[in-house]
Formats: sequence, structure tokens, C-alpha cells
Amino acid sequence: MSRREFTRNQKEQIVERSKDHLGRICCERCKLVLAGKPYDIDHIIAEALRPEADKQRKITIAEGQLLCFCCHRGEDGKTNKDVTAIAKAKRVYNRANGIKSPKQKIRSPGFPISEKVARRQAKPPLPPRQLFAPAAIINQHTEGKP
Repeated sequence: MSRREFTRNQKEQIVERSKDHLGRICCERCKLVLAGKPYDIDHIIAEALRPEADKQRKITIAEGQLLCFCCHRGEDGKTNKDVTAIAKAKRVYNRANGIKSPKQKIRSPGFPISEKVARRQAKPPLPPRQLFAPAAIINQHTEGKP
């Protein structure tokens, strides 16, 4: 199902609802008077977070709100919070249903080997050490002691 949009008539009703007692259009979140400033009419609950059953019925003006630019698209605005909530909802859904995202390979060729590491790799390895001394050497050490 696609995103439900407000009709022109519904948008007009939302604008009328947002007016203050002096007839000025105000943001419904921060109550800023929007005298000629741009505004957006947005869903109170993001459409992507709604259950499929809600998306089947017609949208009402109670599901919309008039927001100023700062409340809607600003740094701490509703859209940024919605994007975060939608991404989390998708992760939770995928985890609950056993859906895993494909692991991506590292796209860079990697870092070049430093000269110090290259010199260390060029040295021949040391010969293996004996874990136990031969018996003749042990006898020599013990015979000389009283």
C-alpha cells in the first residue's frame, strides 16, 4: 500500500484548526506564528510505522498536523526522528523474522605494508628450540656437584 496523502479539503481544515484566536496560522507543535513563513502538513504518526490495517482505511484530519519548518525538517525535527524510528522498526522486524542483511565486503584495497613490517617479514625464521636438554648434558652438570 502506498503512502496516504491528505486531500486539499483536509489540508484546508487542518490549516483552519491551527489558527489562533486572532486568526493567525500557528505551528501546532511549538505555537510559532507563521505569518507568511513556509509550513508543512504532516502525519502525526509516520505512515511507515502504522500497521497495515490502519493503511486500508481513509485518512482523517485527526491524523495530520501543521508544522513550521523547524519542527518538521529541522535538526531536531519530526522527520529526523521518524527516519530513526522507521529504521529501528525495520531492524526489529527483520530480527524477529530471521531476516539478515547481506554482509558487505570491504571495498578498499587495504593499507600498504609499512617498511618495519616488511623488514620483519623478510627475516628468516629462527630454528626450533629444544624443549629438553640431552641426557649427557644433564649428567655433566649433576656429576660436578657434591
